Amino acid sequence: MTEETASDRGSTTRDLYVVFEVEPSPESDCPLGDFDGRVDEIRQQFAGDDCHTDTTVRTSDCDCEPESECTEVMHTTSPVEDSCPCAVFGEFGCVPELSAVGDGRIVLETYLPDRDHLSELVDALKGVADGLRLRQLKRIENGTAERNRDTVTLDLFEVTEKQREAVTKAVTAGYYESPRETSLGELADDLDISKSALTQRLNGVESKLATAAFAEVSAD
Repeated sequence: MTEETASDRGSTTRDLYVVFEVEPSPESDCPLGDFDGRVDEIRQQFAGDDCHTDTTVRTSDCDCEPESECTEVMHTTSPVEDSCPCAVFGEFGCVPELSAVGDGRIVLETYLPDRDHLSELVDALKGVADGLRLRQLKRIENGTAERNRDTVTLDLFEVTEKQREAVTKAVTAGYYESPRETSLGELADDLDISKSALTQRLNGVESKLATAAFAEVSAD
């Protein structure tokens, strides 16, 4: 018997950890957009053409004490449509993990092999969502990626494809690490653009991040 290797099974390494905040469009008929209470836990499974979810919801109109006991598990079954964000992840060979639901938005975490897949996935998600924000984008080092819930979100409908490409390359190459693992000139060469053009694109994204951070602080 020959030993099966990872390459024989079609395995690929994952170099990026990404967290999206998705606002599904009404056409997607996503059942997760209908929950009013705070969602504590979500379990999801695809079976054939159906999506099954068990969602633990903290009810908002409960008079029980202590409040932590006021939860119920809701089971939903819905067909997987082409307009469903989770189906889009599947088309790109990604395994999405639902981590939060609220205000008509769902938070999905996934792993990607490279920045090219990220760009293509974002374009596809924008086609089925009314809103799409990037919460986290991290390199995977030594098989792990730090998960930080307290992050600023970047509205992906407000950045250009070139800006997204530039900032993704900068993150994956370690430009924002301390100390930096690459230079502006090296990044510009990799993208085949001038340093001034790269600076302009990065500044555009960083400005939007700063504006978003200020808005979130003011809201608190």
